[in-house]
Amino acid sequence: MNPLHLSGWGVKIRVRNLKSRSELEITGGREDGKDGSAYRFRPRRFPYSSIIIDGHSGYISLQAFHWLSRNKVPVFILDYDGSMISSILPPSPVKADLRAAQIKASEDARRKFSIANAIVRAKVARNLQVLDWLAQRYDIEKQVRLTKHEAFRLGKARSVVDLRTVEGRVALRYWQAYASVIPECFDFHGRMTTTHQNNASDPVNLALNYAYGVLEGECRAAINTVGLEPSVGFLHETSCYQTKQSLVYDLQEPFRWIADVAVVHAFESGVLDLPDFYFTGDDYRYRFDPEAKQRFLNLLRERFNLAVSYKGRAFKWDTVVEQKTIELARYLVGRTSKLDFSEPSANLQGTDNKELRRLILTTSQSEARRLGIDRSTLHYLRRNAKYTGSFKIYQRVAKKLRMAEGVKA
Repeated sequence: MNPLHLSGWGVKIRVRNLKSRSELEITGGREDGKDGSAYRFRPRRFPYSSIIIDGHSGYISLQAFHWLSRNKVPVFILDYDGSMISSILPPSPVKADLRAAQIKASEDARRKFSIANAIVRAKVARNLQVLDWLAQRYDIEKQVRLTKHEAFRLGKARSVVDLRTVEGRVALRYWQAYASVIPECFDFHGRMTTTHQNNASDPVNLALNYAYGVLEGECRAAINTVGLEPSVGFLHETSCYQTKQSLVYDLQEPFRWIADVAVVHAFESGVLDLPDFYFTGDDYRYRFDPEAKQRFLNLLRERFNLAVSYKGRAFKWDTVVEQKTIELARYLVGRTSKLDFSEPSANLQGTDNKELRRLILTTSQSEARRLGIDRSTLHYLRRNAKYTGSFKIYQRVAKKLRMAEGVKA
């Protein structure tokens, strides 16, 4: 995943036809009194995977639509809070047999349940992985236990309604645990209250919304590439109006953890902090400082581009999304009898768990010197071990600390 991000006022995308060549000309919007960057691209030489626009003024020419379509470049237009306003996608392959099989499966209670079950089980499994990862550094064992208790109910689900009920109960516990690791200064209490979604009413929800918006773009592009019908879902109700794309929401569920982890990393590492957000207007929603938004998008890009092994091949997570969409299509037309969204598994094992933190804080300078750990390294480790944020420990240093613990025992 490598999107070109355009923001601010006066975004322009047009085509310049010269005598010797045709170029796509892009001008970023004006923000904080600064003019946006300018780009020119030749056909078949566009280096980005997509274009993300969250500015509210500007234009795209009809010829630019043609250029982008011919070069298979999707365009996603987001609101300031990360919600998807519109998408412009390349032509989708015409696969009447696939779409007919998709509609037929959505009307078959047994088939619909099997697909929805695979989606929910994958989402819940990833939620539990994220909580186990957080529990290495934070005292959330009780919340993890309660979340796992709710997850056991999946075995008793017999309908899509049952699955939604279990998913909702797991989500409630999951977000309670997630909120407990976020510093109080960010005022994050979860994704929903008893009356409404929290949307972008605090910085963490804004960051989550924006990350989910980027993920939604990846899912829309994958569905478009494979040739599925985006409005016909299995877990979410089939849409009754054009703007609700149920299959897009379905496909997002097993991959929301990528956004959740990226947001934790952003606030732990200082990529995002309170001064990076501000209120505007009367909608009571936060917005990003432009530079902070770009830092966060860079972090998201890194998370989506992490390598993962799947079926003997190396994938990045953005290509896993497309691969899973292909597998869903094969399942719908009967080319495979198995559907599993749980693999590949998320690798969230950190090097800075609570046991290593204890070893760092209890190792004296003389002991560290005997282990071959120099004074500056120990100082760095001690400084970071006192705080709950994630930090890196080289494997050889961790091995030395564990060896010393074995000698003490």
